[in-house]
Amino acid sequence: MPTQAFEVTGVYLAGFRKALVELGLLEPVLQRVSPATKAALDSPHSARTHDADLLRDASDALFAVAGSQVFQKHAYLMARDTLGKILVPMFKVALALTGTSPATLLARVPDSVHQALRGVTVTWTPESPNAGALQIDYPVAVPPVAEDGWRGTLKFLFELTERTPAAITWTAWRNDRRTLVMRIAW
Repeated sequence: MPTQAFEVTGVYLAGFRKALVELGLLEPVLQRVSPATKAALDSPHSARTHDADLLRDASDALFAVAGSQVFQKHAYLMARDTLGKILVPMFKVALALTGTSPATLLARVPDSVHQALRGVTVTWTPESPNAGALQIDYPVAVPPVAEDGWRGTLKFLFELTERTPAAITWTAWRNDRRTLVMRIAW
């Protein structure tokens, strides 16, 4: 049954596919997904957005084929090579204007998430000058592998503030796996 509660953009699916190709995992993943997911991955720009069930299917297949560490690397490659091309110019301006603190980038994640996901809300809450919490609210429960996706994505963001290394210090799932909270410190 489709979730239809949130969607993934064609840009995001194109990046998902590109990272699979770069890792040499496209064929093994395509062998495990539904015909609808295969069609979307074969032609991610066939629609502006796609039901999130396609992403869940592709993510489950990637995780089954390659595990957590490769899944995080895949998310990193997607962030760097696809979403990064859209968002890095904005992030670099922000870093130049307000400093190289990771908080500068994390404060922009809520406005940037729509490049990948529709119907998902992200909130950045500073807790101190050197820490804060990133909260990701999904309208439906998501599998634990979503955390690996965020870990890989944030690794890319952290690289943009190379003079101020940041790290995820803890994570927690809430609201029956609809909310992921990640505490970040530097």
